[in-house]
Amino acid sequence: MLASRYRTTYALLAFLAIWLLSADVPLIAQVTQPSGVQASPTEGSEDAEGADADLHSFRVHVRELFNQGSYSELDNIAARVQNERLRFRGGFWQIHIFYVMISNPGSLTATDAEWQANIASLEKWAKDYPDSPVPRIALADLYGRFAWKARGNGVAKTVTPEGWDLFNQRIQKARQILDDSAKMSVNCPEWYQAMQLVARAQSWPQKQVDALVEQAFDHEPGYYYFAMEHANYLLPKWGGKPGETEQFAEQISDRTGGDEGNIEYFMIASFINCCRKTQAPGFSWPRVKQGFAALDRQFGTTNPQRNVMAWLALRAGDKETAQQMFARIGNDWNESVWRAKSLFDASRTGQPVGGVQPLKPDTPAAK
Repeated sequence: MLASRYRTTYALLAFLAIWLLSADVPLIAQVTQPSGVQASPTEGSEDAEGADADLHSFRVHVRELFNQGSYSELDNIAARVQNERLRFRGGFWQIHIFYVMISNPGSLTATDAEWQANIASLEKWAKDYPDSPVPRIALADLYGRFAWKARGNGVAKTVTPEGWDLFNQRIQKARQILDDSAKMSVNCPEWYQAMQLVARAQSWPQKQVDALVEQAFDHEPGYYYFAMEHANYLLPKWGGKPGETEQFAEQISDRTGGDEGNIEYFMIASFINCCRKTQAPGFSWPRVKQGFAALDRQFGTTNPQRNVMAWLALRAGDKETAQQMFARIGNDWNESVWRAKSLFDASRTGQPVGGVQPLKPDTPAAK
């Protein structure tokens, strides 16, 4: 059971691909991007395409600087986006996207040589800038991902003894880096998320996990990435009790409070319940709607998020909200949400299309 729980972090990464526009960014950039870092869109902005381009440009630019070894400039960018808590349309934290782009050689299928090259670059950065927490956090995160490359993403019985050995060695390396850099990294929310992966992989006692959760949310309330993964960890399929996920989501969102807390609630509910069967039926649909509305007001929403909201509305039996989302989506359907355009079309019209039935409220028969 615990071995299965380890996979939740990578379920999170897969889900975030929906939020990050499902746009692949080459890790060896071929074009030079502007050096300025874009702030979040202003409230009420409808320039969705421009906002999405800002996110894409930021990702490409960060990776290009990394490939060039421009570590001082990267440190400056990290400090700015973290200190100013900058976000993109959709509420995406720029500091999170920044770390994703420097701690990942491309995918879990990248060659060992590509992983080692990324490690070498981060180690050089850490050596050249001994007071910077950035390369150390990224290096720990990368070792966590590299551990999964050795283990594979199958069930525990499919892992070879050699795979387990490498998995444990690399996870321990990640923990050592995080422990060694704790004092200089305490202000960065990504340090806590990297340690969250270590905690899962090393099967920390529940009290120790709870202490890490407390520290993370004391430091940066509303940093929903940590909350999404922990909510998943509490699901019954990973050994949690029914209702634990919903209770955690409510408590942590109340703790954050206001619009930011409602946004956090929407993010957690979307991650848990979209877009196949409902895993946690006890989420409050009125609060999910409040969270989406708050996100729309504060940062603007992306087209993938509107597709997610339409899906959730249909599952909740809220046809009015679903039709509002479909009107905003138009024909720009998202494959990660709907799987096939025929299901999107049937759900939008409420009528079968080509033998495909529209999505219905999430009753046991519909799951």
